[in-house]
Formats: sequence, structure tokens, C-alpha cells
Amino acid sequence: MKQEEKEQETEGVEERVVDVIVVGAGIGGLSCAGLTAKYGLSTICLEAHDTPGGVAHSFSRYSTASKDTPFRFDSGPSLITGLSKPSTNPLRQVLDALETADDIVWKTYDGWLIWDYSDGKSIKLTTGDGGDFERAIEEKEGRPSRLAFEAFKEQILKDGGLAEASAYIPPFALRNGNPFWSLVAISRYIGKIITIGTKGLLLTGPFTKTMDLYSLKDPWVRKFFDYLAFALSGVDASNTQGAPIAYMMSDLHRNGAVLDYPMGGMESLIQALVNGMKQQGGELRLNSRVERFLLEEDETSSSVRCVGVELHDGTRIKAKKGVVSNAPLWNYARILRDSVDMNDSTSLKTTVVQSIQDQADSMTMTRSFMHLHLGIPKDGLPEDLECHHSVLNFDHPVTDEQNMSIISIPTVFDSSLAPDGYHIIHAYTAASDSFDDWVPFQKETGKVGANPNSVTSQSYSRKDGYEELKAQKAEALWKAVECIIPDVRERAKRKGSVVLVGSPLTHRRYNQRYRGTYGPGVNPGKDVWELAGATTPIHGLYACGDTSFPGIGLPGVAASGTIAANTIAPIAAQLELMDELKSKGMLQ
Repeated sequence: MKQEEKEQETEGVEERVVDVIVVGAGIGGLSCAGLTAKYGLSTICLEAHDTPGGVAHSFSRYSTASKDTPFRFDSGPSLITGLSKPSTNPLRQVLDALETADDIVWKTYDGWLIWDYSDGKSIKLTTGDGGDFERAIEEKEGRPSRLAFEAFKEQILKDGGLAEASAYIPPFALRNGNPFWSLVAISRYIGKIITIGTKGLLLTGPFTKTMDLYSLKDPWVRKFFDYLAFALSGVDASNTQGAPIAYMMSDLHRNGAVLDYPMGGMESLIQALVNGMKQQGGELRLNSRVERFLLEEDETSSSVRCVGVELHDGTRIKAKKGVVSNAPLWNYARILRDSVDMNDSTSLKTTVVQSIQDQADSMTMTRSFMHLHLGIPKDGLPEDLECHHSVLNFDHPVTDEQNMSIISIPTVFDSSLAPDGYHIIHAYTAASDSFDDWVPFQKETGKVGANPNSVTSQSYSRKDGYEELKAQKAEALWKAVECIIPDVRERAKRKGSVVLVGSPLTHRRYNQRYRGTYGPGVNPGKDVWELAGATTPIHGLYACGDTSFPGIGLPGVAASGTIAANTIAPIAAQLELMDELKSKGMLQ
């Protein structure tokens, strides 16, 4: 460790100097921290909770079923594609760069079930190009719907089509800040940019424009793409950019396409990112809530610079190159407000911080979640139970409150996630629960405590109707799971079972999500997200995560972390890493 990086005591306060500080150990933050370390920059990643992963973290619960083996639950996403082998998926490319992609054992499988309340039928979305999904569409909705889907898919997946164009420019070629260096980095893909041409308007515009251009009129197929868009972004196809849906079409329906599940749960994926960061020289510090950003005014340039952070325990860490916030915009705007005297109208720091708060106030957010985590006996259940399921009513808009539930049963693949003889189930309403119903039970709007099990911050009242409302709102999830396991309630009452019901307040508290939100929504008068890049109005303060470009989803946040790391790194280091990955066949 270099001398300037060593910890020292100054007036009773621990101080330290590194090149880069990353605030938040979600997938975006871990991607960024791992890559800045890979670029040779001394890096520390600070996480308020006692476990990394952000929304994708895992947690354990024990029951009388076993004193040795816990139920190991994923808190968030578990439907993944493009990670089990080198691909254009930005998260896979980060793992390749950190040299830990092969640390994960992947279970590959061929799709998931969609249950439709409107007709009581289910349909399996089967991956690959074998035609199974198309035949299932015909069986459920008739031949015209099948033909409409096939014609549209052919347009999207054809050589040089929208799906291919959506993956032309890897995040490793992107950086923000100095326009000249940004052009140097992306210049290697100038031919691809020219090839994209007018397709760029479809990639950045709402996916409904693509459906209209390619004359997709079949009502059910259009509803299907609303469903797919909502599962990705929390909004329907009219408000979701074409790029992520076109990319997903390729991930799902190209020849040989599969879905991936990390054995050991999402924890194994998070650990691969953590291990990669550490192997590159980075450091992860848990239970380290950032209380304030350290801001300085530069009167000469009339600018404000972030030079470090102060933790909840008084520790100060300085950053020579930059501080990257993986916290959502709403969260880090609050930390910034706590960093300055907002009553001092003459301060340049106050003016700049207020501009960021105004940006946060104007950003629309998607809704929140109800969660149901179950550990139940699996005796008598089918051996061929599918892992993933979506349950909704296609006769209603997918955006209706609590219309869509998503269910995962990962012990179908990995029995080690539960005591012998049990399944674990995670069901949640997909960004379709209003937070307003829960505001009366909210005690405090501040930051998450260093210990998420503490009630000292972001706490809420469990009295005066909270449990009753939670039971009422969880009913949609119980009914959805009953589509797959009709006697789930009886199983949940057996000795040794675990039942955990989480509300939007729970989601807010444990995942550090302002108002329990899934992420950014579409602002009024706009068609799709308009998200800022890695730079902020404060010099030396950067951003990644789902409120930064390109937005929500595991690939999106990994891409944002990559772009932030590139922006801080010397251009020579960025180009060298691109060459290294391309030489190994890990970058297009």
C-alpha cells in the first residue's frame, strides 16, 4: 500500500487517502469499484449494510427444519441471461475483466411459465429458435398471433437488424467528461455507429414505435411486449426504450439462447464481483454509511469539487481522482443536502447542491413492491417444477396495480439453498405497489442505518393497521403462488416452514430505495427515460446505478458502473483493457 493511502489519526478522526471512493456496493458500484481497481487506481467501496449486493443481495433465515442449513433467499432479481459464457451482456464483460466469471457455476435452462388469469391458461416462453414458443402462442391465442410474432421476430433478429444494433457499442468503449477522450474511446466503433444509422431513433425511442414501423398489430403480441417491457423497466412498451427490448429478444430467441441461474443464489454472483475487485487491489468496507460528501469551493473557476466522504462514525476518506455514488439520485441528493448549510444562499456549494436536489425532485419514479419469501416442504410436488413464473391478467393493462407477480423457486436448481426436503419461493409484485398507502406507517425519512436490522433509521410502525394492510396486499402474491402450488398456504403452516412478508417499507429499508421505488420512471411529457451520465454538476463526484444511463436492470447498472470507471480512468488504461478483452474474445 502506498504511503499516502495508509490510515492515520488526525485530531482523533481517522483519515485516509485513496484514488477512488465508491459509495454503495450494489452491482453498479461493485462493477465500478472492480474496474477502477483494474485500471490501477487505489479504490475503496463503502457499503452501509452488513452485506454487499444492494437490491440483489441475499439473506438467510433459520427454522426448526434445520439448525445447520438456513433458507437462503435472494432479495431481488434472479432471472438472468447472457452470463454463463462470454457475451455482449455488460455484466458478463465486467466479470470477464475482473477474471472471476469462471468462479460461478451456472445452471442453464430454457425458459419460464407465464400464467394468464384472463383465460386460466399458461404459456411457456421457451428460449432459442426451435419454435416451441411460437407453437405455444398458437395453442393459446391462435395461428394469427403466432404468425404475427414470427414475422416481427424475424424483423428484429435479422442480420443488421435492431437486436444486433442494440449490442454494437459496448460500455467499455464509453466514457463521459472530456469530449475529445470520449471520441477517442468510441472511435474504434465508428463503423458500427454508421451502420446503426436511423435505427438509433428506434433504439432510443419507445418500443411501440418499432412495433408500429414493423406493422405489429396483433393485440395479444403487443400485450406480450408490454409485459416484457414492464418486467424489464417497470413501465409498458410505450415508455420503454427499444434498445433493451431488442437486446432481450436476441438474448431469448437467438440460436442456442438459454437462461442462467448462479448456483448458490445471487450471493455467488455478488461474491464474484467482490472477489474480482479485491483481486485487483480494491477494498470493500461494510457497515460504513456515508454521512456527508466533503465539498470544496474553487472561487477561481466558480465550481464545487467533491474531495472525499465522511462516514457515520466520523471517519474521513479523501479521494484524489473521484467519488462515485452508486446510490440512487434521490438518496445521494439527500446526503449532499446534509453536507452543506442549505440556509446559506450565498454559498456556491448550496446553489449546486440545490440544483441536484431539483433534478431529483423532478425525476419520476416507478412504484414499489410487495415481497413474499417462503420456505415450504416440497413433498408431493412435481419433480419437473419450473423455476420462474409470471402471473398476470392479459385482459388488464400490465401497469395496473398488483396485476403482475413474479415468482422464483431456485431450489428447483439448487437444493443447497434450503434444508433437505424444502423449497424456497420468492414472489413479488413487479413495481406495481403504490408507496402512498404506506406513508402513514413511516416514522423517518432519513438514511439507512449501518445495521439494517436496527430500528434507529428508516424505521416504521408495525402497529395501528400495518400488519392488516400487509396481509391484505400480500394476498395477490399468495393467489399467484397458488397457480403453481395450490396447497401453498397449508404447506406454509407446517412446522419448519418460513413465511416472510415484506411491504414497500421493507423494500425501502433493506434495499435503501427512496419510497421503495424500483427506479426511475418516465417524466411527464416524455416517451422514455432521459437519464444523466456518469458526471454530475460537482467536479469529482460521479454517479452510477439505475438512475444513471442506461438505467434499470442488471446489464444496465453494470454498464453504468463501467462508464463511470472509464470516465475516471486514464484513456490509455481504458484502451488497453479494451484490447485485452478483445484479444480474449470477451469484447465485440
